[in-house]
Amino acid sequence: MAISIDWGTLTILVPKADTTLVDIGPPEIRELDIDAFRQTLNALQAAQPGIPFPTTHVHTAPLAIAGVTLARVVEIINGYTIQFENLQYSVNIVGGNSNIGDVKVQNQVSVNTANSAGLVTGLDETVEERGAQTINVIEALRTILDAVAIGNVIPPGAYPGTLYIRDADDTKNRVTVTVAADGTRTVTALDKD
Repeated sequence: MAISIDWGTLTILVPKADTTLVDIGPPEIRELDIDAFRQTLNALQAAQPGIPFPTTHVHTAPLAIAGVTLARVVEIINGYTIQFENLQYSVNIVGGNSNIGDVKVQNQVSVNTANSAGLVTGLDETVEERGAQTINVIEALRTILDAVAIGNVIPPGAYPGTLYIRDADDTKNRVTVTVAADGTRTVTALDKD
């Protein structure tokens, strides 16, 4: 059994076997790659009997803006719904943003889209414009969330001199900053691990 479309009801049928097993659980967790999914939909629409029917989706390819690549977007349109094979498992939609959670036929399957404004492709995408060090998205978020948002500053009120922003567990320096007499800060070291 493969992904198919019931053209009479405009229902896109997704068998469990057409998703990728990630964790045997319980609960069992599977993935559906949004790009492979939309390519399958394109193929179904290009063949008989799909040719005369309205298009199933709109696709926006990954888009590079200011050195960051925003993820693809696939929006199911024209009244189509998606029905996953009705068993107890969870499906993570990966590889981009979508409205699949909004157009899913309600049954036992849990669908997780993890949509995010500004979702970037590939967790190894680097950000080089912010300084001498090259960091990827995970490292940047860890530094921001773990250190800057909730970490302790050692020594408190340090300025001018060297400022250390600690991790949430207060076990290491996440960010080392040199503070000038005028209060200007320059990051001199980042612990991204």
